[in-house]
Amino acid sequence: MTSVFNPSMLILARESRGLTQSKLSELIGLSQGKLSKVEKGLQTLPEDMLEDIAKKLAYPINFFFQTTPTSPVSHYYYRKKITIPQKTIMQIESSIKVCRRNIDILTESIELPEFPLPTFDSSLETPEEISRKVRYILNLPRGPIQNLTKLVENLGILVFKVDFLHDKMDGLSTVSEKGNHIIFLNSSMSNDRQRFSLAHELGHIVMHFDLPSPTVDVEDEANRFASEFLMPEEDIKPSLRYLNFSKLGDLKRYWKVSMKSLVYRAKILKTITEKQYRNFQINFSRKKININEPILLPEEEPFLIKEIIRLHLQNLNYSIDELSDSLFLLRQEFEELFMAFNKPKLKIHRIQ
Repeated sequence: MTSVFNPSMLILARESRGLTQSKLSELIGLSQGKLSKVEKGLQTLPEDMLEDIAKKLAYPINFFFQTTPTSPVSHYYYRKKITIPQKTIMQIESSIKVCRRNIDILTESIELPEFPLPTFDSSLETPEEISRKVRYILNLPRGPIQNLTKLVENLGILVFKVDFLHDKMDGLSTVSEKGNHIIFLNSSMSNDRQRFSLAHELGHIVMHFDLPSPTVDVEDEANRFASEFLMPEEDIKPSLRYLNFSKLGDLKRYWKVSMKSLVYRAKILKTITEKQYRNFQINFSRKKININEPILLPEEEPFLIKEIIRLHLQNLNYSIDELSDSLFLLRQEFEELFMAFNKPKLKIHRIQ
């Protein structure tokens, strides 16, 4: 950190709170024109305003003096991104950038498991073939994966449950400046949807680490990877014949995936006809299963960030205040992010 004010950190703080330049200028009593020049580094911030800005944005003053750069947005992979308002995307991106910085600081003294998987070229192999190779490398037994979150975090990938402020955002994956893989999942989704999103993002990590050609449909590839990873054709195909709602419920409990995913998998594997698939969709809609599926699966809780915090507090003898200061966060936000109810969940704060 330096003693020089960093305008880019002001932008990051403002956007992470969901504020426009106009709104922040109104809150602090500075013209938008002057605020714009401050953010562009063309004008210095009046000394008497820094404390007020920090208070309004709920960050400690030292937050604005960080110098570590942040990766561009192109390193993210979104699901259903196109239907999300740009302002919401901006806030999500900025909040994720703050979290990534926190992870890099926290892992300076903690050694995460080394990511054991190679990257694959999806132009040379199908997503299904890659998925089978990943299961083989990980020595997974046949059948369902009992706890996908634990499996992924054992690979050294941090998993966060996130209040994304929008139900169209299922999940995203990113790599921090120091190379930490992180997956963020929508905390409002059911566990079966979270598991599919988690497998989907793992697919991005192993297939799309280097940005693919714009002609490649990375979302379709990640979906195909996830389907084979969670429901391997060789294992599940015999069970997808003669489907009805009762059988779908049993299969959901066993495979820990949604009924909709099972029906779609049956269609892809041709164990049901197109007409049968359409009939299932009609019945899903009529029974409102599209909105709220029956049979709730047990929630899978991430453990890695909780363990990292525990090691800092117990083994490295940090106090909560020291740890929050090291992350450039106020204590209240640190506790909400990393310690609340022993179930850390990233909250994206919006200032009205």
